[in-house]
Amino acid sequence: MAVKAGIECQEANVELVPRALKDAPALIEAVFPAQKISFEAQRERKAGAGQTLTALGSYWKGRKPLILVRAIVLGTLLPQTDDAERDLAIFEKLLAFDDEGLSRRALVQNNLTPADIASRIDLRNPWDYFTHNLKSDDPMFDELAHWTCPFDASEDGIKLRWRRDATESDKLELYGKALGR
Repeated sequence: MAVKAGIECQEANVELVPRALKDAPALIEAVFPAQKISFEAQRERKAGAGQTLTALGSYWKGRKPLILVRAIVLGTLLPQTDDAERDLAIFEKLLAFDDEGLSRRALVQNNLTPADIASRIDLRNPWDYFTHNLKSDDPMFDELAHWTCPFDASEDGIKLRWRRDATESDKLELYGKALGR
């Protein structure tokens, strides 16, 4: 194993050839998740704090959503392979458009409440992740212990919140399931 410029790399019989991919087609020519990028760009446009370069005013000929620019640059830099599905999966993972990346962003932005999640996914024991506001003298309290998801908490007058011992990985898993629906 050789160490060059502070990076460990394994010795291999691979020779780097300058401009080897010069005429290779770019990934953007074969796969480009336009719907996902359009959705993210629209959301970025609506966010007032996400507007960049507002101080330049009319000099700047229009603000472009940063996610759109990132996607185009990345799509032109990555080469195509014979496996378009794998290319798309790698592209989405790099832009954090895959299920894990979307779940992480949703968790950070608090887009989904525990009640939203409980109404969207199948879950055997929701009380491993959520707590509720019902008191023990409420007639529905005993029945609630046997509930499974999905259920509409607001319809039943129940307020759900995360349990204090619910880990971030548990939350990410549930966010991923809810976003997948």
